[in-house]
Amino acid sequence: MKRFLLLGLLILTVCANAQYKTREDIVWARSTAGEQITLDGVLNESAWSKAESVEVVYGVQGTLPSSGYRSEFQPEANTDSTRATVKYLIDGNQLYLGFVIPDSSVGGTKDWARWDAILMSVKDKGSSTRPAPASEYFYTWWLAGGKDTLTPWIGRPPRFIGKWGDWDFVGRTAEQIAAWDAVTVVDGISNDNLPDKSWTVEMRIDISAQGYDATKSEGEVIALNYSIWDGDNIFSGDASKISASRTWWQAPWGNAHGPNFGRVMTRPDVTINSGALPVVEPDVVIPNGTGWPEPVVDGDLNESQWNGAYSFNIAWDDSVLRASYPGVGPLASGQWQPELVTGSKPPVLDPSYATIKMFFQDQFLYIGADVNDMLIQGSETYDAVDGLGVLLANRSDINVDEHYPNYKLLRMNFSIDGSLQAYDALTALIDSGANIAAKLKGASTINNNTDIDEGYFLEMKLDLTKFGYPADLGDKVLFAGMDLYDGDSFDDAAKNYGTRTWWFREHAGGPAAAWMALDPDKLTGVDNGQVSLVPSSLELKGNYPNPFNPTTKISYSIPKAGNVSLLIYNSLGQLITKVVTGNKTAGGYEYSFNANNLSSGVYFYQVVLKGVDGTSYESKVGKMILMK
Repeated sequence: MKRFLLLGLLILTVCANAQYKTREDIVWARSTAGEQITLDGVLNESAWSKAESVEVVYGVQGTLPSSGYRSEFQPEANTDSTRATVKYLIDGNQLYLGFVIPDSSVGGTKDWARWDAILMSVKDKGSSTRPAPASEYFYTWWLAGGKDTLTPWIGRPPRFIGKWGDWDFVGRTAEQIAAWDAVTVVDGISNDNLPDKSWTVEMRIDISAQGYDATKSEGEVIALNYSIWDGDNIFSGDASKISASRTWWQAPWGNAHGPNFGRVMTRPDVTINSGALPVVEPDVVIPNGTGWPEPVVDGDLNESQWNGAYSFNIAWDDSVLRASYPGVGPLASGQWQPELVTGSKPPVLDPSYATIKMFFQDQFLYIGADVNDMLIQGSETYDAVDGLGVLLANRSDINVDEHYPNYKLLRMNFSIDGSLQAYDALTALIDSGANIAAKLKGASTINNNTDIDEGYFLEMKLDLTKFGYPADLGDKVLFAGMDLYDGDSFDDAAKNYGTRTWWFREHAGGPAAAWMALDPDKLTGVDNGQVSLVPSSLELKGNYPNPFNPTTKISYSIPKAGNVSLLIYNSLGQLITKVVTGNKTAGGYEYSFNANNLSSGVYFYQVVLKGVDGTSYESKVGKMILMK
């Protein structure tokens, strides 16, 4: 009865649609609506006056979750702190950035960090690698490079370094200039010892060169970040006045991933004349489990709250699944197979696959994992464990050097004795508002290579007041990612491997964070519209019975219509049978495989889909044992 009374009250409230905190990791680039931008370093076109902007200020904790600042050398007084305004416009696939940077000392030398600069990273969406590589754009007064004996002459403009730059002073090609160009105007004179007032940069980036298309009707999300480097009083002759600092939007690095991606939003109908901006919803909305009894953390995800919990899948080698993640998730999410033995990466015979679920209740966040695994093992070697890592920003633990919330790795995995244990930052939280539990599926065992396991369930409870949130959860925004660990070991140690497959974030350092909102008005235990009868990717659901003799049913589902084939491999990885099951529509299927003509042993199987639109999909690899 309490449950239905609560539902009724929520229906009557005028706040039925939750108002989420405005996202600080995004900015809109409005279309110029046909107005031409002349790249001359003077932001005098009317479009610039209507552009959206971000303030980048040294000494002030920046926009959430990962904007920050740092002094490059300690101890060193900051004699003229950065206080810049960055504006954004777009024309077709040309992204324009305007940097207005007040500065009393403009210029730079060949010495490390003694320069003014804009260090930018645009993630290469066009690359097949995931996470998307960080392409560096470095616009700087730094003189290092192929002619690093050059001296900083008075009045010299900045130079272009990076993917489309000129590191060796040989001149940029027409292709490089078309992909990236900028003009700077200094109010003063660079590289002299007289005071300056500011420098203004008008920059153009062809985002199509990085795989983006802002002309699509649905628009584009451009993943980028930048630092404004500020070297002051370099030419003053007074060493006590010299300083160097960096202040950034979302991440400080250009040629490597940092703590997060900034998101530049574009859409053709969002122009300098279109008025109010569209609201960008959170990447994830986590529902509320209130109204139900407190869950028991036992690894058995059978409480009503888990119905309607936010859920998503993680799977090794499933690019289609990764592409379905929200926001910049498709660019940040990825996988990695560490080398347990240097120079060796054995085939992944049992790829990882899991469904992750989340809800909150009172001040607690609950995370559940339904993991498929045919070989469950316990290990103390990080690169070979079976388990889950939760990466969560601690809002009250601010990085002392870079001034943004630190991320904590909360790892739970099976230990060498087969028990589930807490590792990394999670160890200090156990018995302090955090609990973990595991439950094996079916007849699964741990550290037994002679059987085929089904998998396991994991459950985690976190007290969010330990992560800087008040009891009422404050702004109700979390920044997080997930990492699924899967280690498999065999009698032949040369075949051992470990994998990591992550959603948004691989480790405490990056590469990105999902912007997640806790919604008190969205209740679990009801249908939240997250269940689809049509799968979003090709999913192999296993075979039963296993072991078998001589038939077993192989279950799978396909995301679209096409021709389906079943491939059977022997223990050496050799293809021994190909069964063409014919054209199928999207949905779930079973195939009864008869191994009457095969001898006893271990076999592997895979489902392949050739879509009617010409696209191809491959499932993960399943393992089965024929026992005659």
